[in-house]
Amino acid sequence: MMKKFTLPVFALAAFFLLLLGGLSGGASGKVAPSPSVTPKDLMEVKVYRLIMDPNSMQPIVLLADPSGELAMPIWIGPNEAGAIQAEMEGTQPLRPMTHDLLERVIQKMNGTVKRVVITHQKENIYYAVIVIEKDRALFEIDARPSDSIVMALKFKTPILIAKGLFREKALRTGEQGEPEDISGLSLQELTPLLAESFGFKKGAGVVVSDVKEGSPAEKQGFQRGDIIVEAGAEKIKDVAGLKNAVAKIKPPVKIKIFRKGAFTTLTLNPAH
Repeated sequence: MMKKFTLPVFALAAFFLLLLGGLSGGASGKVAPSPSVTPKDLMEVKVYRLIMDPNSMQPIVLLADPSGELAMPIWIGPNEAGAIQAEMEGTQPLRPMTHDLLERVIQKMNGTVKRVVITHQKENIYYAVIVIEKDRALFEIDARPSDSIVMALKFKTPILIAKGLFREKALRTGEQGEPEDISGLSLQELTPLLAESFGFKKGAGVVVSDVKEGSPAEKQGFQRGDIIVEAGAEKIKDVAGLKNAVAKIKPPVKIKIFRKGAFTTLTLNPAH
């Protein structure tokens, strides 16, 4: 038998403490993530990357299909982004955070997270469930996708999503390998996914994925998330085009960028 509960993550720990004395063994259950989603309608995804929306400064988690060719963005909170990042890097906080507490409570009650499922979207809000097994019984807990992802990473369990939802929201990643470097700028191709995430709707360009501390580019005002669209008077379509343009122009080079919804011009001088 499937039981369903709706609780915010900070209340889940107290809930599971009550479960310790209230659940009996020997039950069995089947998972039905939502009335409109069946197991055959689901696909597995992985955490592809965390990025920052330069307009709202809100973190975005990208969930990709197994091939890594398509990824779906979900805007999340900074605390959940920090927890996801910590799990991806394998770091531990000095004291248990809320997700750590929930993990320990589940383990103490001899339970485990079997999977998490992102079921649907309504009014720009994504919905998910955490499926927990204890004594052969399955319990479905309503949760935010961000909290669900953290728990999936902690228990090394699958992240599932409705196929129709993923097909509707996913964009091509256009993964190009390791970023290339120019004067302290780490550069990546502007894929449709990145353009969508940065609110850049028209034209081509190159994304600044990082700026080396103390580099000429940092001193001249370049920032992570800048989209370079012109070098001198030459429009930039890709990283190779930017490298060629910079090589042809005598420094300093006027660089037109898109940042936080507006265009501005910076000067790139590799010698300074």
